[in-house]
Amino acid sequence: MRFDVREIVLDPTRGQVGRITAINGACLVLSRPHHPPWDALASCCMPATLAEREDLKLLEGQEQGTAA
Repeated sequence: MRFDVREIVLDPTRGQVGRITAINGACLVLSRPHHPPWDALASCCMPATLAEREDLKLLEGQEQGTAA
């Protein structure tokens, strides 16, 4: 599956949803608020569901609100 930077995906090996911050060949760099970035194989990741995307966006919004 092909992914783009800023897309929200599920990394089933970690059971975490994250936003793609970089793509290095077959490796995606994912991040989520309050967690260090991690690497995931693109072949293992899948698009996040609508609920998963909304949850991550809510977390990102809360992080931006505390940073302001």
